[in-house]
Amino acid sequence: MRQILNSLVQYEGIHSASVVSLDGVLVASSIGQANGPREATLSDHEDQPIQTLAALTSGWLGEVSRSIGRLSWGGPYRCVLRATQRTLVIHAFTGSFLLLVLDPDVDPEETRSLMDDAVQHLMGHIQTGGGHSTDSGMGGPYPQGALPSQPTTNVGIPMPGGSISESAGNS
Repeated sequence: MRQILNSLVQYEGIHSASVVSLDGVLVASSIGQANGPREATLSDHEDQPIQTLAALTSGWLGEVSRSIGRLSWGGPYRCVLRATQRTLVIHAFTGSFLLLVLDPDVDPEETRSLMDDAVQHLMGHIQTGGGHSTDSGMGGPYPQGALPSQPTTNVGIPMPGGSISESAGNS
């Protein structure tokens, strides 16, 4: 995930790139500098403005979604906020959003294809569990639920004569 963000901040005019959950928690962030990208640590006082910006942007995106979300078939997924010193560009996707902080002279439309590609890579990264092994017994990247569940692997749909896999001769 950090590799994707580091590749974004290497473009001229992109100050920082962050992945933020919809409730405002900063997941990962990268800051562009003259000597190359720098990963923002999540507990450093120097990077506190990025965490604050992530929380404020999440609130702003929530308000925009509640205000104008019902005016269209799908909710807004791309928002731009222009200010005198920086421009914020948001691209929302499943449970999170990509936040770019741009220099004021950069046109936000120039970042559209970059953000679309980055979001595709991020979604693929999230769906595969980030490339980490999930042999911890949890059954995927998510922890076990509070209520017991039945395993669904190779069970088949119960039929009067047995499951579908048994009926097809794959027993």
